[in-house]
Amino acid sequence: METSYFNGMFNGMNKEGILRRVGNLSQLASIRHVEMLDGKAKGCGAFEVTTGGGLDFTVLEGKCLDIFSMKYKGINLSFHSKPGLTSSEYFNPHGHEFSRSFQAGMLFTCGLLNVGKGSDEDGLRQCSHGRIGHTPAEKVAVSEWWEEDRYVMEISGEMREAALFNENMLLKRTISTALGAKSLKIRDIVENQGFTEQTPTLLYHFNIGYPLLDEDAIFLIPAVKTLPRDIRSNEDDGKYNTFLPPADSCEEQVFFHESAGDAKGDTYVALVNEKIGLGLYIGYNRFQLPALVQWKSMKSGDYVLGIEPTNTILHSPFCKKYLGSENPVGPLETALFELEIGILEGENEINHFKRKVLLQEEEAGSKRLINHPTPAAYQGLSRFRGSGVRAEWRGIRRYPEWLPRRLQPVPQDLQL
Repeated sequence: METSYFNGMFNGMNKEGILRRVGNLSQLASIRHVEMLDGKAKGCGAFEVTTGGGLDFTVLEGKCLDIFSMKYKGINLSFHSKPGLTSSEYFNPHGHEFSRSFQAGMLFTCGLLNVGKGSDEDGLRQCSHGRIGHTPAEKVAVSEWWEEDRYVMEISGEMREAALFNENMLLKRTISTALGAKSLKIRDIVENQGFTEQTPTLLYHFNIGYPLLDEDAIFLIPAVKTLPRDIRSNEDDGKYNTFLPPADSCEEQVFFHESAGDAKGDTYVALVNEKIGLGLYIGYNRFQLPALVQWKSMKSGDYVLGIEPTNTILHSPFCKKYLGSENPVGPLETALFELEIGILEGENEINHFKRKVLLQEEEAGSKRLINHPTPAAYQGLSRFRGSGVRAEWRGIRRYPEWLPRRLQPVPQDLQL
């Protein structure tokens, strides 16, 4: 996946020109190893990354090399949930305890054997959104080097999810950026080090917060299919791409999208706030991650947009019929996942991205298709264990007038 918006302030200057102007490169860009010293975060190691191009972010050594805070030129981009950052020692896999250790942040990785609600399968407890996001990294390495006139900065490490007589899965993660950059790349390799076939499930839970997320923001996605998760998500005429001010009593909404991409499978989505002239884009490969879950919460104190590329749809065969699939990984085989996060700044970059989204929609050859599940399908979803769906049939709204006429409602006899 190629970086689309690498327009850092040092791009026009070569290595010699930069080194003539500094004593130590840390005055421009650095990766600093730190450790949290108080509260529930005590003992959690982290890396504070400054690119010198306005992008600052924190990578959590103690939690899957996920990204907690992210700012651009001092403006916050990420959402931090009420519990704040908590050390992995407070992780509790039982019941609804997930919400007490879910720090959110810019990226929380869900998997490797479960995405969505927890369940008990074959005598094994699969906790909400899996265990990997709570797993400390090992074999961590920090590297910085000149690649001709580009100064590269990289953090890498491994997280293992394994159990006696069961799985032995290894996630190898590399996060890379560069001097002057306003983007970063994530490269994940999932290796099955066991001797039985496994189906790794991954969901990249990106969480965007205020002030980038506000009533002036808009979600841009070249969607060719969109599916509301439940009755609540189907309200407000299914408007998934616009946002309201925070409200004290407001239930979350969730949408499943299939995004158009180029010939290589690369696709991009973004949250853009033209009032502050800023946007954040996420790039991923739809051949690796064929579906995207959108989590929209306008509730006071829980004001967040979740953008979640995934290779599974919450274990629901109902959604798999329309969006996404899972690919098994054989013994000693690997699966690759690559993503990119970056900044859109100013009218020109935002408009360029809008045109890119429209072009991908046009190349897909069809208008956006929004599936409105039937009552039977909603009831089936609410019964399905581990699907993450909490829906009851209370009467579905009529199709809003602005939707395309060519709809494909889910068949009532769909087998779940």
